[in-house]
Amino acid sequence: MTLRVIGLDELRSVVTPDLVFAAVRSALIAHAEGQTQVPLPMVLDFPKASGDCHVKAGYVEGSPHFTVKIASTFASVNNGLMLVVDATTGEPAAVLADEGRLTAWRTAAAGALITDAMAPAEAREVLVVGTGDQARLQAIWLTHLRPGLKFQIWGRRPAAVTDLVETLQAAGVQARPVTESAASCVTTTTPATRPLPIELFGGAQHITGVGTDMPGKGELPPGLFAGATVVTDDHEQCLDHGDFGNAVRAGVIADGIDLSVGAVLRDGFTRRTDRSIADLTGLGVQDAATASAVIAALGG
Repeated sequence: MTLRVIGLDELRSVVTPDLVFAAVRSALIAHAEGQTQVPLPMVLDFPKASGDCHVKAGYVEGSPHFTVKIASTFASVNNGLMLVVDATTGEPAAVLADEGRLTAWRTAAAGALITDAMAPAEAREVLVVGTGDQARLQAIWLTHLRPGLKFQIWGRRPAAVTDLVETLQAAGVQARPVTESAASCVTTTTPATRPLPIELFGGAQHITGVGTDMPGKGELPPGLFAGATVVTDDHEQCLDHGDFGNAVRAGVIADGIDLSVGAVLRDGFTRRTDRSIADLTGLGVQDAATASAVIAALGG
């Protein structure tokens, strides 16, 4: 068997935000409608190497492929690949040697989609918490959906904040270091294992959290969930290792109050509480849908 290996340069030649937005949106809606297979992820932790590795799989009913994905982050460097398998024969179809970029892009797409769907229409500025690659992508990809948005950047290292602000400005995104904690919309992108400062969320009407993706992590102070409208990409997964689950275990909210991200993307969102929170832990079905879209764009 000769297995096709598609490298990052070839992937970049066909992957666009529109392609990933469409794939991720359809996958999340299908998941909300029970039209997917998404086993719980496997996680390997390498604290001595400042690393972790996620193994995720997913399938959308009717798709020609299912996908098994390995994604790792060691010392803030992302890597990984996706194995795309024919869903009718079980034969491996291709390896997407994406170096972790497809995972980063589909994460950015999911965060931008739900933030656009749930953030107040009048929001003009978003506070992005974190200074890594995903912080950069969340700002850039959300700008695709809401042109003209401005961003404040918060991070624990001032030099990293400055670097990210300059990078975003060079990409044509309006950004500045955080000067106040009154943003109506906040997106968190950190690997925090302790809750972020509560002051960052003082004016937040909507919060999207994308950094808590494995046991032991926790970005959002549990108290933020009290009285909030909560949506999750997957109830069981977010209950197991998302900020939603952290809030449930803290006794702040009940475990059955969450709505589905996919349902919100399908049906729209009507604000009925002062605050809304989207907890995204990342699903293998997002990888599967994105991988299938890439294979199709490359001609099958």
